Order: sequence, then structure tokens, then C-alpha cells
Amino acid sequence: MEKFSKYSNVHVDYTIWIKDENGADIIGDDKFLMLKTIREEGSLKTAAEKLHISYRKAWGDLKTCEDLLGFPLLEKQRGGADGGRTLLTDEGIRFITLYESMHNEFQVAVTEIIKRFKKTLKG
Repeated sequence: MEKFSKYSNVHVDYTIWIKDENGADIIGDDKFLMLKTIREEGSLKTAAEKLHISYRKAWGDLKTCEDLLGFPLLEKQRGGADGGRTLLTDEGIRFITLYESMHNEFQVAVTEIIKRFKKTLKG
């Protein structure tokens, strides 16, 4: 039987949310992942299917996000022989790029905080 050190089973989890001045959720990891997947797939429908989210929920969540931000993140192109496409606007690409950069910086800082926390716990 493997022996565990004190507090080896303690893990810290966190989520980053960007909110408006009234506390309404604008974007978190789920919406970020949806936007990133739309950028990769070129389709809201395909992204929603890939992430196991209904198209209606995905569209509604992202529309709310756009309304709270005050600028469009998505550009929809309907129909045609090859079907429609959903692309991120230039501002949408800029926004998710900056969000990802902030998230990565946050992860580095949080990792150090968690290490200190666990070290202190083990005392």
C-alpha cells in the first residue's frame, strides 16, 4: 500500500470570470473555449457539437457576452453551397488572445501561490 504524505490529496481549483460593473458574467473558461473552438472550426454549430453544448445555448451565451462587452465577437455568414460559417471578428480574436494571455499569466502566479500553500500545510 502506497503511503501518502500529509495533505497530498489536497488540490486547489479556480476559475477566472470577467464580469461587468454590475457583477454579470461576461466571459469565463467555458465561453472562452467556445470562442476558441469557433475560431478553429469556423462554425458555431460544429464548435457547439464538439463541446457537447446545444447550438441555442452557445448562441445565446455568446450573444449575451457581446451585449455586455458592447462589441461583436462573431461574424455569421449564412448558407450557400458549402453552408454557413461563423468567424470571430478582429476584435473577437484580439479579445480571446488577450484573455488567454491573462489566463496564462494568472496560472503561473496561482501555481506559485498553491506551492506555498501546500508547503505551509505540510509544515
